[in-house]
Amino acid sequence: MLIGKRGWKTSLAYTLVVLFGLCGAFLAHKYHPFLGYGFAAALAGLCIWLHKQAGTFLEDLQVFSLKQKRLEAKAWYFESVITNSGNIIFTTDVEHRILKFNRGSERAFGMSQTDVLGKEVHALFASPVEISALLARVDETGSAEAPELLIKQADSGEDIWISLSVARMLNRDKEVIGEVFNCSNISKRKHLESQLHEKNEQLLRLVITDSLTGLHNVRHLNAELGRVIRAQKRFPNRPVSIALIDVDKFKVYNDSKGHQAGDHLLVMLGNIFMSEIRQEMDSAYRYGGDEFVLLLPDTKSEGAKVICERILSAFRRLRVDPTSLSIGIAQYLPSDEGKEVHQAVKEFIQRADEAMYAVKEQGGDAIGFQRGD
Repeated sequence: MLIGKRGWKTSLAYTLVVLFGLCGAFLAHKYHPFLGYGFAAALAGLCIWLHKQAGTFLEDLQVFSLKQKRLEAKAWYFESVITNSGNIIFTTDVEHRILKFNRGSERAFGMSQTDVLGKEVHALFASPVEISALLARVDETGSAEAPELLIKQADSGEDIWISLSVARMLNRDKEVIGEVFNCSNISKRKHLESQLHEKNEQLLRLVITDSLTGLHNVRHLNAELGRVIRAQKRFPNRPVSIALIDVDKFKVYNDSKGHQAGDHLLVMLGNIFMSEIRQEMDSAYRYGGDEFVLLLPDTKSEGAKVICERILSAFRRLRVDPTSLSIGIAQYLPSDEGKEVHQAVKEFIQRADEAMYAVKEQGGDAIGFQRGD
């Protein structure tokens, strides 16, 4: 029976009223009517008042008890939601030591709550310095975010990428009691981004690469020469040279040995270029057919000659009769600086081409230079 319905309290109150009435009748009979009945009435009134007060108090007590149970149920509900959430949620105290570590966190970090309780939060991450900077921003503004952070799973050793937001935790008195970390596992997204980046790089390599030799193609040559010449306008004292290389009697070799042998010759020549040029600075291009171009930044004609002599010697050692190499070298001239980039590129290649054809007219198997060098 609910306390609010009075029940047993009402019965007890009425019983007491009856008893007090009998006592009053006894006193009135023995002593004085007014004294007896007045005393009985006073006691009965007191009893009724106490009954009402007791009922109100017990009802308030019941309401308070129900509120407490609801608050406990609500706290348990939110605790259960956080604990069982698939998201990575954990909290720290004011000294940045871990207080709560939900199941999503356990799966992501490969550690149980027991393993991490009381440990500094920095120990969870691959870069503690980044976490220190993040917490410093939280101290300043109340919250901070890190779009990408790397963690390492303790049980598998696997690298995991997460996005992280941190917010300051306050109690009812608005006092700081720690931080709450809310993270999301973005490893799949990072993996897809990496695959996309790799595919884009592969596509770019296909666009700028000659399919036979693996060298850059003429489209990329024009783009790179334009870039180098634009840079040359800003840094005119930095020399740039190119070498245009043609295979002498390639058509004779190709017709006599077959197209497959001719292709193999071009591939071997491309390998020689890549082995003799400076990998981090120079670049080699298939200009078309059996013609090639070397782009040699920070190199004067004399330096380009040294590289080309090594290439010429290496090709001679192949003994691919009756072929040889004709090489023309040109250096970017100060007189080109006032020209449009497109025109400067065209004339730069033309000077190397003229030097190469001058060598070819003299029988090939040699190195020539642009006019004036």
